[in-house]
Amino acid sequence: MARLPILIVDDNEFIRASMVKFLENNGYIVVGVGHAQDAMDELRNHEYGLIITDILMPETDGFELIDFIRGYEEPLKSTPIIAITGGGRSLNANASMETLEDKANLVLRKPFNKKILLNNVAELIKKGASDEQINHNADNIIFVE
Repeated sequence: MARLPILIVDDNEFIRASMVKFLENNGYIVVGVGHAQDAMDELRNHEYGLIITDILMPETDGFELIDFIRGYEEPLKSTPIIAITGGGRSLNANASMETLEDKANLVLRKPFNKKILLNNVAELIKKGASDEQINHNADNIIFVE
């Protein structure tokens, strides 16, 4: 069975391009898009093994993208999601983080260590669409139980 690509969604071109290049250099097939709406179009037409999405983006944000994914039919509905966020004024620390923790498999706070990203990408892809969540310890990661 062929390995499904990873979809990266981030409006910051530098961050998106660096994650795409880093994961490609580590053997993954990666598609990067700059807007959540573009990601929704991609997800309607192609299957992905993992989705990595920024949360704070203009127009349609990462919360809406995650809601779209979790509200869609299988297999998209159970595709593993890594949410990445730098926080910011518009991200309410309690309510928003609780929402993320309920819907994403993993939340990474920017800036994050690329080795941590790589290890968790491998683990989430390996687990695939299972309901199991990752549980590790690191300062810039929120793991969903």
